[in-house]
Order: sequence, then C-alpha cells, then structure tokens
Amino acid sequence: MDQDTYQRILAQRLAEQLTEARRQALAETTMGPHSLEYVATVKGVEYINDSRSTFLDATLSAMSNVEKPLLWIAGALPNEVGHGQVQDLLKEKIVALVLFGRGNEREIEALQPFTERVYFAEEVRTAVFLAHELARSGEAVLFSPACPSGNGFANYEERGAEFKRAVRDL
Repeated sequence: MDQDTYQRILAQRLAEQLTEARRQALAETTMGPHSLEYVATVKGVEYINDSRSTFLDATLSAMSNVEKPLLWIAGALPNEVGHGQVQDLLKEKIVALVLFGRGNEREIEALQPFTERVYFAEEVRTAVFLAHELARSGEAVLFSPACPSGNGFANYEERGAEFKRAVRDL
C-alpha cells in the first residue's frame, strides 16, 4: 500500500470515528444543565440555555425541540450552516440571529437568507441584551453556540453560566 492510499484510509477512518462520536454525543444530549435548560421568561419571551451544543448537529436538534419562533444566539458558525437543508430549517425556525465573539462578521455570506436579521456582539452578555431588545412575546431566545468554547470561556458550562447570569440581569 502506498503512502497516499494509507493517508486516505486513515483520514476516512478518523472522519468515521468523529461522526460516530458526534452521533453518540447528540444521542446523550438530554434536557438539563446547559442542554435545552429553561432559564427564565421575561416579558413573554423564554430564555433557553443550550450551551452544551458545541456543534451544529446538536444545535439543529435543539431547534427542532423548541416549538416557538427562535431568536438564536450563536458563536462561530461552521461552514455547514450554508448548506440547503440547514438553510431551510433556519428559515423555518429563526426570526433573528445574534452572533457573539470577535470576527464573526466575515460569516455573513453563509447567512444570505438572514442578512437583514443578523446582528453581532463581542460578548455573550451583550448578545443577551441585544436579543432581549429584538425578541417579542411568544418567541424564545435560544443560546446554542454551535461551536466549541472560546472567546474567554474554558468550557460550555462556564459559557452557559454567563448566559444565565446575563438573563437574570435583564
């Protein structure tokens, strides 16, 4: 077996292992701390902490489990957000999107259907306050980053705790 063939086989096995690990993590996701966790209702708007969703599959699953129109607070979005099926779900569920973190403005091209409803905030706290101003009674604010922790957070628990503190301060 030549080196190129070996590298392709190895890459394919690693991709399969990653896919399986994501599938298992998604199956283990249940309601609870940082996973579709109800935080509060403020002026008729529900606030839901889904900080545990560190990849897009988990976020899309969370969106499917919320019956209300969503104002989505997300972090750095993966490239898959621009794919057809993902775009269709987002068009159906999302009324507005707030991206938190530095440098997310460059992702606007992948979000063409939402360009007039995409907002940016550098910090989670600012994103929560912005979402509070945008959301209407009967909607839900879903904090589901769809990305690993970063932007000053050690893990999803710390990031989710910051979201909950910001909601309590509304």
